[in-house]
Amino acid sequence: MDKKIYDYLIENEKITRKEVEDLLNIKERRARDILKMYVEKGYLKKIGKGKNTSYILNGNI
Repeated sequence: MDKKIYDYLIENEKITRKEVEDLLNIKERRARDILKMYVEKGYLKKIGKGKNTSYILNGNI
């Protein structure tokens, strides 16, 4: 997992796609792909839907 995302989650407990975009200076599509990959690998857990979607650490790291 990207250290910047991990460190952000340790400090803030949850992260949004927009925050990942800003943190890594990437576009929306890339941020969605990264978050999807981390959910599939079990690193993150997706909370909510649509604009209210956020991600938390899954505890499997």
